Formats: sequence, structure tokens, C-alpha cells
Amino acid sequence: MEIVAGVHRIEDLNGSNAVLLTGEQMAVVDTGVPGNGEAIVSYIKGIGRDPADLRWILLTHLHHDHSGSAAELHELTGAKIVAHEAETVRSADGRLLLRKGNEGESIPIWYRWMFGRRGRRRPASTQFHDTEVHETVAEGDVLPCLGGIRIIHAPGHTPGSICPLLQGPNVLFLGDSVLNNVDRLSRPLMWDRSRRRRLDASLRSLRDLEADVALFGHGPPLMEEVMDKVRGMTDRPYDLPTWRIVMRNRRTLRQFQESSRRPGHWQGGPRT
Repeated sequence: MEIVAGVHRIEDLNGSNAVLLTGEQMAVVDTGVPGNGEAIVSYIKGIGRDPADLRWILLTHLHHDHSGSAAELHELTGAKIVAHEAETVRSADGRLLLRKGNEGESIPIWYRWMFGRRGRRRPASTQFHDTEVHETVAEGDVLPCLGGIRIIHAPGHTPGSICPLLQGPNVLFLGDSVLNNVDRLSRPLMWDRSRRRRLDASLRSLRDLEADVALFGHGPPLMEEVMDKVRGMTDRPYDLPTWRIVMRNRRTLRQFQESSRRPGHWQGGPRT
């Protein structure tokens, strides 16, 4: 689906949203979970483009539901995998690898009981495959795709989370730093209050930007009153005890748990 000229949300993927930018040299922002590579290539061919024109696979952050198909898409197209330097680690043989994992925080026992997650454990990092990173980016770097993709470092959700800004159409990619619940925007549920404070500071630094479209790792595109809604979200208190956030959002959290067991995209998220 083309959102604005040259910006396509790729349908029928699992995990996070993946967005194709169709400049002379193309880029994909995020890839979803493993197994999406062929579908992304099929979409590129379906709009009349050559998968060999894909130059960059840009990851908003390391989490497996965003980066899971990056390695297979690289194998299929030759595109470089690009991530913020803080999301990488050097392997014993000298390769630069994406850090492995999902949310990276232990889920409290009371939350497991409340949402029926008793006995479930997050997979160990050894269960995640290696993803080699071919190029790193930092604050202020620009990838020359369409009008230029300016890298904005937005630590908090992960140390190397980025919110790339596509200059020209003014499209802001928010990754998992912000979720679109359709009725309003929210920040992700995180157990560590210090991380929440850091994310809040990152999001407040975006308040002076101008964007006509916002795209999210989870949830549909936002195309009206974009920055007013981002600013309104950061006006709401975020440095709250986790139990208060959970109790306010328990219905949405239950829906999220159910959605995570099915294929496709999540169209909402916990409100904070």
C-alpha cells in the first residue's frame, strides 16, 4: 500500500510493520519477524521494481520482531543492513552483529499471573540467529534515499533506537518508541522506570520537528495532526509506577497478548 508518493507499507507480513522507500536506490525500514524476506521481494517486484535496487535495510532497533528478516532479505537482494552503532556488538571473529533479543526485561510474576503467562519464559539469546550489520549510523547521518533519511537517535526503548525522518515528504518513523492505538498514541510498556525517563526525554526532543506522516512499528500510519498528537502524548505523565500503567491499560494488554499469538500486524498497544 502506497501511503504517500514513494512510501509503501508492505502488506501481509508478520511482526512489525515494514516500509519500502522507492527512490532511485530503495530502502526498507524494518522487516518484521523471520520468514518475511520472500514477501518483501515479491512486493518490490509487484510494483515493477528490481529487488537489486534495494540498497539499505534500515532497522529502527534490534528487537527480533523488527529485525528478524533482515539477514534473509540481505541474502535475497544484497542490500546492506544498517543500524545504530549502539545496537551492535563485535563477534569473536571480528564481525559486527546486531545485538540479540526481544524486550530484554524480566516480566514480573504478578504480571504473568494477571495475564495468564505463568510458566512462559522469554527465549534465550542463543535461539536468535546472527544478523550481520554492514553499516552503522549515528545522530545526524543522512541516507541518500528519496529526499534523504535523516537519522535521529532516540534512546530509551533500546540504547540504539532511532526515529528516522524522511525529508521531502516529511515522514517520521517512530519504531517502537511510540505506538499508534488508532484512538490515540502511546509509549511502550517498559518495566524499568529509568528507561521510561530516557525514552520520554528522547520523545520530547522530537517536539519541534515537523512531519506530515508518522509511521510506527505497530499500528497504522498517522496522517493528520501528526506533531500535535506527538506533543500531546508527551504532555501526559509517563514516569508512573508500572502497576498503575498496567491497571489503566489491562484491556489493551490482554488484546495484545491474544494478537501476539496470531499472524499479522498488531493494530494497537498499551496506553501510557
